[in-house]
Amino acid sequence: MTEKENIKTLVESFLAGTECFLVDVKLSPGKLAVFIDKPSGVTLDECSALTRKLLDHYEDSPFLESHEVEVGSPGMESPLVVPQQYQRRLGRELRVLSNTGQEMKGVLEEVLPDGIALKETVSRKENKKKIISEVLHRIAFADIKEAKLIINYKFK
Repeated sequence: MTEKENIKTLVESFLAGTECFLVDVKLSPGKLAVFIDKPSGVTLDECSALTRKLLDHYEDSPFLESHEVEVGSPGMESPLVVPQQYQRRLGRELRVLSNTGQEMKGVLEEVLPDGIALKETVSRKENKKKIISEVLHRIAFADIKEAKLIINYKFK
């Protein structure tokens, strides 16, 4: 088992029984970054508790001498990685890029066991009239290259 896999196992066991879930672990020379989330949004206390757990785990090893440890939630502009992140964003607008390069923008209607249902509003011209229709795409997680929340910064 690699060090990254060990960290994932440690984090998942620490988060077991809580609403929090692991999004990603990034291990590079000099830095360990762990990203967690939960349906209502992760708190600073939850990040601090996991940081303490990781620091305690590595206390007697040389790992901390060469690695900075960072625990946080993925930013709003970060790609969605795990199904729980999609669940949290039901009803929100997403931009989805498929593995084939097709880009779709629409409202996340449903999270399925193996993918998502995305409702896209499509407009086309027909005899100088604008025809608007909705298309429901069912996209498997395995077919998603990247999915991001569309953030509208409109202030009233």
